[in-house]
Amino acid sequence: MSYLSELLGDAYKEGMTEEEISSALETKKQKENSDLVKLKNLLDKANSEAAKYKNQLKDKQSEDERVAEEQKEFLEKLTQENADLKRSMSIADNMTKLLGLGYTSEMATESATAMVDGDMSKVIEIQGKFSEMQMKNKEAELMRQTPRPKAGADNPGGTLDYSKMIAEAQANSDYAAAAYYTRMQQEAQEGSNTN
Repeated sequence: MSYLSELLGDAYKEGMTEEEISSALETKKQKENSDLVKLKNLLDKANSEAAKYKNQLKDKQSEDERVAEEQKEFLEKLTQENADLKRSMSIADNMTKLLGLGYTSEMATESATAMVDGDMSKVIEIQGKFSEMQMKNKEAELMRQTPRPKAGADNPGGTLDYSKMIAEAQANSDYAAAAYYTRMQQEAQEGSNTN
């Protein structure tokens, strides 16, 4: 009977009849069902609350993620604007220096941009154009400064004494002028040989 006493618990009494045992089992079964229903209801309530909190957490995470994404985009925008500003300032600084050297505005802009972009072949190309322009300007200045030949005893035939001008330029360490006068002397000699 120990099995029966374990099964019925407090409802067990010594010498129970079959009907009493059946009634006690039925009562125990109803009590267990009632407890089971209560536990099921509590579990359903807990599951419902967990789902509610889970949805709230998900909504909160979505909001946090949205805020984090907005902050990331804002930071990227600021970083790009900062890089653009630094690039513009570098170009403007280089342009100022190049204009001070005598570059034209167009050449200074193009060369400064190439410097900032790291395109050294473009910088060198523009430097070559600038040097050529400087040489032409120097030649034009020398031509303006060259006196017109005078007719007279020290200048027979009305031609310039390029040898004397070359010697003076070399004495003054003005090698560009010396080269110019040498070329003019050669052209004058070629011109007189063709006549």
